[in-house]
Amino acid sequence: MHEIGSRDQLLNYIREFVALKVSERPELLAAFLVGSVARADPLWSNTTDFDVIFVDPDPPFDIEPCLLWNDSLLIDVMHFRPEDYENRAMIKKDAMRGQSLYDAVPLHDTKNIFALLQAYVRGQFDTAENVVARAADAMRRAYLHYDEISEMRNVPVAIPVDPNDIKHLHDVLDWAATAVLVLAYKPRYGRRQVLCFGETLSQMGHLNILELAEQSMGFSAVSDEGIDGMREQWLKIFRAAGKFHKGHWDDDKCAHPLKERYYMDGFDKLAAVGHARSSLFLMEYTAAAAFNHILSHAPAEAAAPYVKQYTRWMEMSGKGSARHFSNCLVQLSELLHRVECLIHEFAKDNGMVYELKMDR
Repeated sequence: MHEIGSRDQLLNYIREFVALKVSERPELLAAFLVGSVARADPLWSNTTDFDVIFVDPDPPFDIEPCLLWNDSLLIDVMHFRPEDYENRAMIKKDAMRGQSLYDAVPLHDTKNIFALLQAYVRGQFDTAENVVARAADAMRRAYLHYDEISEMRNVPVAIPVDPNDIKHLHDVLDWAATAVLVLAYKPRYGRRQVLCFGETLSQMGHLNILELAEQSMGFSAVSDEGIDGMREQWLKIFRAAGKFHKGHWDDDKCAHPLKERYYMDGFDKLAAVGHARSSLFLMEYTAAAAFNHILSHAPAEAAAPYVKQYTRWMEMSGKGSARHFSNCLVQLSELLHRVECLIHEFAKDNGMVYELKMDR
């Protein structure tokens, strides 16, 4: 995988990639880079991926979501239609697309489509009203995932827990963390999301919410030695997903085999700076996504050893019984309530009203 050089060098590589794609499909209206390189974040580790969005009037059906460019750079490709950007007022209040567009770097732009869109999004972007709107949007997304699993607080679940339910569990936390980052005028951070979430909560004086995050995932009892063992299991499960996968990659494209080095480099970096626990969140989400692929594509006999591995993972990560998973959801509901209280207080301090949705 690519050893990171200067940001300018990276941008030149991405421009070469986009220029080739435009030459192949001149109907492409715009292309832009989002994410850490676009934001000019410090180059944090030796491997990264580059998120390129194409505005395409007729997106191809069989898009390969992950590509290697020059045999070294990992590129995530997404296609959106022009009509996806028509409601500009809503995009500015979107917890994901608003910040991405604010920071994006143009790579191709016909008829100033991207330039006009970004100019609109940047206007009054950090007013209290828009900050609260984006935090509320993040919470809306968190609740959508929470609603998928909330009844399991009272109904015994099959063990091991369905990987899709584990993904919902993590998505709740991810969007709640995004709401907190929005209040601190920060973006989503990919591999560093939980680390930056914790740093932000520390600055706010709310580290108790980070403790709740660990309890919500069941990670409180995981030791540093246990994390090393879980990383070895993660690698086996992750590689098996690529081995058994068939057809186009779907919602579990985060388990694409080209992403292995990207994740491992992030896990190693977090461990090297004393934050191995922060890697558990992304490690478990991608392990669940990979195991989901195994269940979907592998013959039953071939999948059996990975069912045992996944079951062991759930035991190690504090979700080895119906009672454990129920306890996680109880803590998760408390976390949602406390994050909402942060939004409520931010809104109140700025003369606005934010109605709490999570009753206690």
